[in-house]
Amino acid sequence: MTSSGTGPAPHNLPAELTTFIGRRREIAQVKAFVSRTRLLTLIGAGGAGKSRLALRVATELVESVPDGAWIVELASLADPALVPQRTAAALDVPEQPGRGVDETLVEALRSKSLLLVLDNCEHLAETCADLAGRLLRSCPNLRILATSRTPLGVPGETLWRVPSLSLPDPAGAASVDEVERSEAVRLFVERARAGDPAFALTPDNAAAVAQVCHRLDGMPLAIELAAARTNVLSVEQIAARLDDRFGLLTGGSAAGLPRHQTLRATMEWSDGLLAERERTVLRRLSVFAGGWTLDAAEAVCAGDGVERAEVLDALSRLVDGSLVIAETRHGAARYWMLETVRQYGRDRSAGTDDADRTRRRHLAWYLALAEEADEGLRGPHEALWLGRLETEHDNLLAALDCARTGADGEQAEVRLVRALEWFWHIVGYWTEGRARLEAVLARAGGASALLPKVFVGATRLAYRQGDRLRARARCEEGLAVSRRVGDRSGEACCLLWLGILAMVEDDVDRAAPLLEESLALYRALQDGWWTVEALSFLGSLAVMRGDYDRARALHEESLAVARQTGNRNNITTALRNLGHLALRRGDDERAAAYYSESLQLCRNAEIVTVVVDSREPLEGRSGAPAVLLLPGVITECLDGLARVACVRGAYEDAAALFGAAEASLESLGGQLPLWSDIAEHDRYTAAARTALGDARFAAARAQGRAMTLAQAVDFALAATAGSPPPVRAGRPAGEAGALTAREREVAGLVAQGLTNREIAAALVVAERTAETHVQNILNKLGFGSRAQIAAWAAERGLTKPVGPR
Repeated sequence: MTSSGTGPAPHNLPAELTTFIGRRREIAQVKAFVSRTRLLTLIGAGGAGKSRLALRVATELVESVPDGAWIVELASLADPALVPQRTAAALDVPEQPGRGVDETLVEALRSKSLLLVLDNCEHLAETCADLAGRLLRSCPNLRILATSRTPLGVPGETLWRVPSLSLPDPAGAASVDEVERSEAVRLFVERARAGDPAFALTPDNAAAVAQVCHRLDGMPLAIELAAARTNVLSVEQIAARLDDRFGLLTGGSAAGLPRHQTLRATMEWSDGLLAERERTVLRRLSVFAGGWTLDAAEAVCAGDGVERAEVLDALSRLVDGSLVIAETRHGAARYWMLETVRQYGRDRSAGTDDADRTRRRHLAWYLALAEEADEGLRGPHEALWLGRLETEHDNLLAALDCARTGADGEQAEVRLVRALEWFWHIVGYWTEGRARLEAVLARAGGASALLPKVFVGATRLAYRQGDRLRARARCEEGLAVSRRVGDRSGEACCLLWLGILAMVEDDVDRAAPLLEESLALYRALQDGWWTVEALSFLGSLAVMRGDYDRARALHEESLAVARQTGNRNNITTALRNLGHLALRRGDDERAAAYYSESLQLCRNAEIVTVVVDSREPLEGRSGAPAVLLLPGVITECLDGLARVACVRGAYEDAAALFGAAEASLESLGGQLPLWSDIAEHDRYTAAARTALGDARFAAARAQGRAMTLAQAVDFALAATAGSPPPVRAGRPAGEAGALTAREREVAGLVAQGLTNREIAAALVVAERTAETHVQNILNKLGFGSRAQIAAWAAERGLTKPVGPR
């Protein structure tokens, strides 16, 4: 979650895949309520269009909220305890060692002015209410828009019931043009044209369309399901089937029926149109959480009367019937269900032997995926595997739940968590992953050959969360189990982590033999990936001892082995370590080269949420590049290049990079590792401050802190190449007297992210006048961007909170 004084407002709102029909009056009303209430809950039956309306409102409000609009999608979440983690993930708020996720969220949002959309809360209502109440009490500029079938029950909550779409005159005598003014009819026609582009509302079918919309009570989901059948049935046939199929819709006015019954009738009607094979596949598909690929559907749904070759045809028919939605990304298809459809399928299959067999096939599929990915994460295609695991995370958690409750699932549960522990570590799912690992260890009896890796994972995540005592205890248990069952790889990893924990405690004499023994084991096992890790930490230990020649030999060997394995994580880390060492030895040219290469690799890393068919080779698949593959490595390289800039006398560049590194560290909830030598960091920072003076140093550092991580990487690489973007710290004054009272007010509005037009509206002046004020501020303070004004104003407390307008 990044906020900026310029450019579009930040958000994570998904693009709408189909045309939004009508609701202009409702949108205006909801926006008005959002502007004057802290918590607005859209309530109504499933299929009423709550989520779609909330998304549209948030999309229209996003530019008017300084820190944007953010949606937390809860439909696929089964465990109420994970609501805070899901919210933090949506807001890109990382977990912090030793702090609860709720506390971390409050701290991250306390000063933010944003709109938070909690979507599909009904099955998690109590937890959502607790989280919403805490956030609202602690974050004065936060507003929440929730969707739920029932109220949350939070004090101060405003309820707004989502109505049905507007309907045509029930008398049926209206013209085609008058019927088409109805939102329900327009929705029917639009969705019918998606399946049959030639479909049109005519004098011959207008009455039938109006009848269908009335019978379905103007419910969006029900209307879409009906319209999808116009490619095989006439509207008159659809209307007739409604009469024949559902007694609820024939005994009186459809408007008087409870919406839940109307929706269930719609689902049963759609289900009744399916062939038996398609109906079976629909039930089985409901086991998936968060979507699925074709190969997953074939593996899970085939069997017991359904041939593998029949699954694709059945799936296609379910897509045609709008019971399943297909999306194509990066040349591959992924499928998902509306949650109402998924729940319907689960309800119809609950308690059957078929449902139990389906869950076991689902578990087997995702266990195999996780174990394959665990190997892939340590190879040259780690980014692709990260993307695939991220996409399938809900399914993996569902598989874990199945393993935990199944009669024969204990071994599968152990295998699954041991396969996922590294993924949980590198993507930041520390709380969730640690809880899963600890639960398995609590249930596991005796010394299983599968357990050493589980102990290592528990060690790693306990350390990440600042629980060193627990980390050491779990690591020592893991070492004992590894030796008892003869797992030499597990033994090597436990020795490595015991050495790391000793390094953190500055116990060099204890760390050295542990790391040496670990390295020897990994060499004997010919495990290149872990050999790199052991060499890396031994090199850092040599630095702590002042033995720079040995440190260089170890780090260079680490880099050589890393390049052989092709793993980007190991390569970037080895380059960072060599950069640190070169800088200590006074070789700023070599240090800059190492840091820059490491940053380039991080910047070019591809973390992709992309569908990968297991029958396709991973080579050649690619997605959008991202900078956030290795934020910890990036942060230390930024700090290293800041020191290089100090050595070269480029103190303003240095101050900006120090600011960027500090902001990144705060977002990660950590601090520079001890082997990076914090004392050296502080010495270089002090040198830059002395050279620039407090005011210029603060201004340049503030600009760096305002950068996104991507911007900081670009700035660092440009600065190292000798052509950085300008960092104009301005006059050392930047004092209160430098600006007029009105200019100070304008600076505060710039810091809130307002454009010149919005500033003009807020101050009731001409836009040209606002533009002149902003230019005067830039000239007086010697700044080159609005971001610098924002940083300057924020440091002086000139900002004022602005809620959704």
